[in-house]
Amino acid sequence: MLRELSDKLVFSYNGKTPLTPRAIGYHFDKLMEKARISLGNRNLVPYSFRHYFITKRVNSNLPPAAVAEMCGTSISQIERTYYHTTFDKMLSNALADYEYKDGILVPKL
Repeated sequence: MLRELSDKLVFSYNGKTPLTPRAIGYHFDKLMEKARISLGNRNLVPYSFRHYFITKRVNSNLPPAAVAEMCGTSISQIERTYYHTTFDKMLSNALADYEYKDGILVPKL
């Protein structure tokens, strides 16, 4: 199966002619717009979007194994490259055994 696909184009209008980098960029920008992902000052391109996507999944507390499977990479690669600690993540982990009762932070029973 892989051999049959090895000489096929991934991005093509007709299966014979590759898309130009300009066309890929145009459609990528449209996809970002439709997904409501603000490019802002970031220079997101299809390659860097993978890093952005994986970082967003990891920061949304999706298990590294699920992210690795979704993106075709290893768990160790996800943990080594993409697992960025954020203040919210540190706070959430530090207070995992606590809850608010009547406006006071107390240990969970």
